[in-house]
Amino acid sequence: MKIFLDSDVLLDYLTAREPFLNEIKIIIDKGIKKEVKLFTSSLIIANIHYFISKVENSKRAISKIEKLVSFIKILSVGESEILESIKSKFKDFEDSIQNSCAISQKMDLIVTRNVKDFKLSKLPILTPKEFVIKLENE
Repeated sequence: MKIFLDSDVLLDYLTAREPFLNEIKIIIDKGIKKEVKLFTSSLIIANIHYFISKVENSKRAISKIEKLVSFIKILSVGESEILESIKSKFKDFEDSIQNSCAISQKMDLIVTRNVKDFKLSKLPILTPKEFVIKLENE
């Protein structure tokens, strides 16, 4: 199963944000054990660096990104994803780019806490909690 992780869940993991940490730890563990394949976009990596650099510092941001790339594949955002996002009806352009990236790379679903922002997606959209429940029931 190919899972696209949105920035909010990755930031939950990297910054140990409660009460969201437990579910994302389960998902990350499944990825490390190769039970699922985890992906995110190059744009999300840039956003994570920006956020952690502001909250902590750039050195810590780089260290946390190095940790991420040990278990998650980074998908490129290119011209086709941008052009598709321009045409989309998503309210948030950045979310539209993530969605276009996930679709173009044939992801099975997107895991995010911002489900409402992805309501126009053609992919299944699950919260981390919903995804963990889905894994437990398979």
